[in-house]
Amino acid sequence: MLPKGRRMAIDYGDVRIGVALSDSQGILASPLKTISANSAVSEIAGLVIENEVSVIYLGLPLHLSGLESPSSNKAKDFGLRLKAALNGDSQLRVIDERLSTKSAALRSSITGRKVSKDDIDQLAAVEILEFALQIEEKTKGLGGHEI
Repeated sequence: MLPKGRRMAIDYGDVRIGVALSDSQGILASPLKTISANSAVSEIAGLVIENEVSVIYLGLPLHLSGLESPSSNKAKDFGLRLKAALNGDSQLRVIDERLSTKSAALRSSITGRKVSKDDIDQLAAVEILEFALQIEEKTKGLGGHEI
């Protein structure tokens, strides 16, 4: 059975981290904010508590071949630090995020308005969250795998 509550997605980057949040039913994904990587663990932990998030999806950047990349290791290291800060209060899962940033950039270019890097990071997190929510809906289970 799926845990109740909000879902969060994180698009990890060395400089900026995009964050998206679902509604309480886990249906709709919306951009939340972009956070500096320097303060990310404590700030995201605070957002998880404040928004009563039950599941966090951390985008895992893979090569197009599906193999892990050096960025994958950085993202997983970040995930382990976040998991330690949360003391097990929320599930933390990694999920394939291949092309999420490219898809977000393409999606935003369709609107015709100038989009900042912060916006792209948030939209990439929305892409990750929408993918995870689709998996939950189709399989009646959580997407990705626990970190």
